[in-house]
Amino acid sequence: MSISSFIVFECKNSPSACNLLNSIRTLCTKENMFFDSDDEKYDIEGELKYTRIYISDKPFKEDYVRTISFSVYDEPYDFQIVTFDWGKLKNEYFKAIVSDDFDGNEDLLFQFLFALLHEYSDAKVWIEEDWFYTLDDLKRIKDPYNNSWCYMDPRNI
Repeated sequence: MSISSFIVFECKNSPSACNLLNSIRTLCTKENMFFDSDDEKYDIEGELKYTRIYISDKPFKEDYVRTISFSVYDEPYDFQIVTFDWGKLKNEYFKAIVSDDFDGNEDLLFQFLFALLHEYSDAKVWIEEDWFYTLDDLKRIKDPYNNSWCYMDPRNI
């Protein structure tokens, strides 16, 4: 199964890609995660518009399977706006951070998202279903932790 995660912010309220990148570097250090980045794209003013990052809880050369890669975008960016038609949500959201497939690394994804949402509590996590995870949801999921957390509606956890 191939599934991605999206860290979204209400449009016009997302941090810059540069700030996100710096925050992610810092949180990876605090969380004892390994971090790398590449493929940076800048606009004509020299502002970071896109980068690719990689996180792991093991050295990259030791275990490639434990790596999750993410794309980090600066608002605005083509094709990164999404509107949800479920629930009471009618706002547009900007997909600021998008993971590649994380299957088999649900615990690593949780650790990363939990730390990231502590830094950006207004962010939401969307995992291709009809619900979001908030920081409060992740706090509830943390104890007791269930590795299938990302496949379950947080209202039912």
